Amino acid sequence: MKIQRTKMGCLNKSFQQQRTALADKTWENQSRAQNHSAKEIQAEDQDEEIRQLINAKRQKINFPAATAVEQWEDLDSKIVLKLDSLIGDSTLEHKLATFCDIVYQTSLETVGTKQYKSKGPPKRSRRQCEMDKLRKQKRHLKK
Repeated sequence: MKIQRTKMGCLNKSFQQQRTALADKTWENQSRAQNHSAKEIQAEDQDEEIRQLINAKRQKINFPAATAVEQWEDLDSKIVLKLDSLIGDSTLEHKLATFCDIVYQTSLETVGTKQYKSKGPPKRSRRQCEMDKLRKQKRHLKK
């Protein structure tokens, strides 16, 4: 039946399908465009702060290697001291809100950020080099 519907072009059109999962057996109009469109999904105005946090890009931290046990213990002890001093006896909501920031800032101060090498101009590919070589040979033969 699916093959025949596909050949006839019925799958591209909207069709009525009964929902069997719900007890009240409602009918809904299903089409591919409706299933995959995101027109109805909108963030509320009160989520502006969350959107800004998501869009803000933090620098990557240069964490030590996994085998550097002493550096990890040092970082761990610094994070624990800061968490105890800054969070202390605050509420659970406050602890959850500030935990990530404290861990990030302490790690940033202790081990620093990753330094990336600036990329130079791209290397010429083997084929480009061969093409240039052939062009030079062709020019040389013409002379």
